[in-house]
Amino acid sequence: MPGYKLYYFNVRGRGELSRLILHYAGVPFDDFRFEGKDWPAFKSKMPFGQVPVLEVDGEKMLAQSHTIARYLARQHGLAGQNDWEQSQADMYVDCIYDLHGAMRTPTWETDPVKQKELFDKVNQDTIQPHLEKVEQHLVKNGGGHLVGQGLTWADIAYYAYFTTPIMTRLGGEVLTKAPHLKKLIETVGNNPNIQKYVETRPVTSG
Repeated sequence: MPGYKLYYFNVRGRGELSRLILHYAGVPFDDFRFEGKDWPAFKSKMPFGQVPVLEVDGEKMLAQSHTIARYLARQHGLAGQNDWEQSQADMYVDCIYDLHGAMRTPTWETDPVKQKELFDKVNQDTIQPHLEKVEQHLVKNGGGHLVGQGLTWADIAYYAYFTTPIMTRLGGEVLTKAPHLKKLIETVGNNPNIQKYVETRPVTSG
């Protein structure tokens, strides 16, 4: 099995999906976290001067969060059973990246009242319309998962997004009209490997 070292800040952010994939798969790795003040010491060593970066076997380095997560999903049987399923999984993960983009402004807002207003607008204009489509798909698919009849990294991506600190704090009712997705997120969260990681994960603001 390859030796993995994942470089990222001591937050969930863009590194969390890869962490969750590895934990779900039960794959040991070096979760190398650092604080913002220490970033200059690592920046020049990264392929594009940014993180996350996955180091494989101490010599190969892979950048870009989406690319890293997809690579890990493929390596550990979480990418889909065929080309079509893999493309579907990619599609749903891309949707999550779109939702992350929509949440950027409320996430960085420091005024609690204004943050809630911004969050409510994103929820109404972007998140809820998306959830309606996801619910329809889950009902049609019938297996409780976004892709095929088994868990993929797309399911893990939705779990990661809807359990972020800002979602936990402000989005308590977000999934009210999405019971199938809520159940899927609970299924991922109830995985013993995920539970163990979440229980010991550093508490961070993002």
